[in-house]
Amino acid sequence: MIEIWLIATDAAPEQAAELRELLDPDERARADRTPDGPQRHRYIAAHAAARRLTAAAAGVSPERVRWRRGPHGRPEPVGLAQELSVNLSTAGPWALFAVQRRGSGGEGQVGVDLEPVPADGTAARLARRYYLPSELDGGADGFTRRWTRKEAYTKAYGGRLADGLRTRVGASGAIGPHRVDGPLGPCTVHDLEAPPGHRAAVARTGVGPIRPTLLCYPAGPTLLSRPAGPAR
Repeated sequence: MIEIWLIATDAAPEQAAELRELLDPDERARADRTPDGPQRHRYIAAHAAARRLTAAAAGVSPERVRWRRGPHGRPEPVGLAQELSVNLSTAGPWALFAVQRRGSGGEGQVGVDLEPVPADGTAARLARRYYLPSELDGGADGFTRRWTRKEAYTKAYGGRLADGLRTRVGASGAIGPHRVDGPLGPCTVHDLEAPPGHRAAVARTGVGPIRPTLLCYPAGPTLLSRPAGPAR
C-alpha cells in the first residue's frame, strides 16, 4: 500500500519559523534563498511535514532524517532507502507526499505529482509542444492529467522529465491503473483525488498492482475533487 498525504502548506510567519527548526541545514539554506513570504512559508511547511511523515513511517525521530539526491534530483532518505520509498510534490498552498514501506505490497520506487489546471490556451500550447499527436485531446483537464502521470512516472525512476514527456500514459479520462512502458522502464500509474482546480497522480516502478490510500495532514476534513472515470 502507498500512503498519499495531502498537506496544506499555508503557514503563518510564526508557525513557519517554528517549523524551520525541524529542517536540516540544506533545507534551511534552500528556504532562505526564497524571498520571505508565503512561498518560503509553504516550502518550510511542506518539507517539515515530509520529514515528520518519513520519520513516523521509519519509527525514528524527525531529526534523524537526512536526504541525499540522485543524478536528477530525486531525494531519498539516507539510511532508510531499504525500508521506505518516498516522494514529494508541491503546488501553491498544497503538497502531496507519497510513502511506501518496503514489504507493504510492493518493492518499487514511488513518484507523485500535483499540478494546477492551466488556462485552455496555455494547456493547448504546451500539449502541442511536448505531447504526441495522439495525446492532444481532453482540453486543459486532459492535458493536466497526462502531465501529472508523466511527472509521477519520471519521479518514480528519478529520471529526466524529457523522458517522461515522450512516454504514453493512457487515455485522459480513465483514472487507471495505467501500465506505462517508457524509456526509463515499466511503471504503474494511477490518478488521485486532488484539491479543486488541481490534478494529481502516483506512480510505482514495475508492473504490480497499485493501491494508493489518500490521507490528510494534519488530519481533518479537506475539500478534494475526485479523478474522472468510472464510479468506484
